[in-house]
Amino acid sequence: MKRLCASDGLRGTLSARFELGLVQTRYGKVPLEGFAIRAPDGAVRGYHNVCPHRGQPLDLGDGKLFSSDGLLECQAHGAYFDPSSGLCVRGACPGRSLRGLPLVEQDGALWIDERELEPVDDPDER
Repeated sequence: MKRLCASDGLRGTLSARFELGLVQTRYGKVPLEGFAIRAPDGAVRGYHNVCPHRGQPLDLGDGKLFSSDGLLECQAHGAYFDPSSGLCVRGACPGRSLRGLPLVEQDGALWIDERELEPVDDPDER
């Protein structure tokens, strides 16, 4: 398992971002980013920072992930996702989901089990 960050900073609408590696796209290799948040139930959730609608980062533009009503918001096209499940609940891609990450909160830190990461396809091909 790989340590990502301390988990005590995930409060309210704070998040932690981290690089997951490089993915090959038609434009060459680009970094793939993930983020972690604390969901309303108190559990830590992690997702790829890629909107399933257009393959762009959720926080493109202003760097914010959360909308004023506590949902995760794609800044590019206004898709809104439930932070607990990653499911799009309104906007550009209803019924689709953010891609989850295998995070573990242990000993005051967030860890990712890299053995559990699924292969990543070209985000431009979604």
